[in-house]
Amino acid sequence: MLDGVPDNWQQTRLADEIEVNGLPMLIYEIEGPQPLREAAVILAASWAKAKWKVTTKAAGHEVQIVGVKDGWLKQANLSSNNRKQTQGYLSMSDLPARMEQDIDTKAPVLAKHLRKPPGTVILNEVRTVDMVGESILTTMTNNFDMEQNIAFYQEDRAAEAWKLSFKKTAEDNGGTVMRYVSPKQQEATYTFTRGAGQTFVVVNWITR
Repeated sequence: MLDGVPDNWQQTRLADEIEVNGLPMLIYEIEGPQPLREAAVILAASWAKAKWKVTTKAAGHEVQIVGVKDGWLKQANLSSNNRKQTQGYLSMSDLPARMEQDIDTKAPVLAKHLRKPPGTVILNEVRTVDMVGESILTTMTNNFDMEQNIAFYQEDRAAEAWKLSFKKTAEDNGGTVMRYVSPKQQEATYTFTRGAGQTFVVVNWITR
């Protein structure tokens, strides 16, 4: 996966296992000394030389490079850091092969570990496993107001005998964060915000 990344770039693997919306992925954090534009050209040219079908797209202060080859999808999202060098993430999955072979193409069932108010839509879910344990970060939205969502999850955790360990509400009702701990030392942090007539709920569920 790291073929084509210059030797003088820092490369750090994120977690032992990662799933994004049910799709297994390999993700590295990368950082290089070159300015963003130069780094993007180097990476795209290296992938193309290795026979990847490469497309590059600039959006604002970021550059996205996508490569497809032999049923694999490789993607780099790059931006500039405060030292005018390049930083970003490099991911790889077998999504093209799965689509071609009709493997797991049905929409995965996300947020199976959470109770949700009726009509809740799952926007995104990232599951990671490392030496510390498992973390599932789920982003959801629904049409209930923020207070109704907070009350729903307070009752939900109380019913499972989880204890509230932290709660903070931003000024002007800008959002609320609650953290619960289970008798088995599981942890769940709920962040509630409101926008565009909907409530957004982000849950970080940690099992150690």
